[in-house]
Amino acid sequence: MRVLLITALICIVTITRANEPKPLHTLPFEIHLGHIYIKAKINDSRDLNLVFDTGAAANLASEEVAEELGLEISGTRRVSGASGPVSIKSSQNHELWLSDKLGLKNQTFLVMNLDHLGDYDFPLDGIIGANVLNRFVVELNFDESVIRLFEKENFPAPNGYDAHKIKLAPFRIPIIEGSLKVSENETITGPYLVDTGAALALRINTPTVEKNDLTEKVTPSFEYTGRALGNSSVDHIGRLKAYSILDQQFNGVPIRMANVTTGVSSYSQVDGILGLEILKRFNMIFDYRKQVMYVKKNSLFEVPFRNNTTGLKLKKKKGYLEVENIIPESAAEKAGMKTGDRIISVNGNSKMTHDEFRQFASRSKKTINLTVKRNGETLNIKLTPFSMI
Repeated sequence: MRVLLITALICIVTITRANEPKPLHTLPFEIHLGHIYIKAKINDSRDLNLVFDTGAAANLASEEVAEELGLEISGTRRVSGASGPVSIKSSQNHELWLSDKLGLKNQTFLVMNLDHLGDYDFPLDGIIGANVLNRFVVELNFDESVIRLFEKENFPAPNGYDAHKIKLAPFRIPIIEGSLKVSENETITGPYLVDTGAALALRINTPTVEKNDLTEKVTPSFEYTGRALGNSSVDHIGRLKAYSILDQQFNGVPIRMANVTTGVSSYSQVDGILGLEILKRFNMIFDYRKQVMYVKKNSLFEVPFRNNTTGLKLKKKKGYLEVENIIPESAAEKAGMKTGDRIISVNGNSKMTHDEFRQFASRSKKTINLTVKRNGETLNIKLTPFSMI
């Protein structure tokens, strides 16, 4: 009887797996600087580093890649970034090859400077999103670091996932409902854009910030200058009491509070942008045809939220980390660091990537010894990381 029971269970599992849809293609990915990197080709190019971004309503190509591939500029398009509208050059009638056998034809690429998103270790050649999500059912599996693409027709609800309805209007970007817990007596519920291309946990739109006096209520906080598509903005960063999304509650979430008057973060149609720092904690499947998002918690669910404990805004270049900006009153300012400093080594390690430095600094409980080049002079600077929120 026991043998028969085991045999029956094996048969059930085999039948269940046989009924699961098979992906058309599987794309490995890496996460770097809060972005999902895949390899793909434009026309007959080399393998390019493309970011997969659910918040990208159009394909983007860097100016360097456009020049390298000889992409002909056919016009310009006005696009709303998170912090404001920008005019971007466009190039039409190209092929996007996700594999040697899977290509999307008649693709338009907007051409712009993407230097602020990539660095020496992971140059960013382009961004894709909506054109793939509109064409396929898309699985983002962070446990396996792969994206799987499925046929849209008759895709079944996957086993072990929770289904959440999404709205795609008006931005053709998924929108779901979330709740800010500002205090024990105040919770603010509203719609949020699902944006895997946002290298943050949560950015609250200006109307929601102002209407609810969030910069006064979410304390302590500090000012932070960031860059989006072609423009910059100054946000306030603070730590929220709690945020509820996808039937889960996250405590102590670091949030950015916008104060822009143009762009997506100025819109009142949504309360904010939900970024990769939260989204990566779920394996997700997007089915745009049914307007549903399937999710389940993964192995990253309990990972601590990223927090800038140095106050440094860095850019990795060949052989060093360059200081682009310093947050006032931060650990870096207190240590005497300057914009333009070149960090040659960290506790003697001269080969750290930008991600590795941020992770190391956020976990460090001790003073960090930095070897810095400034105006041709070599300096030894001691930096003691601390959280400003």
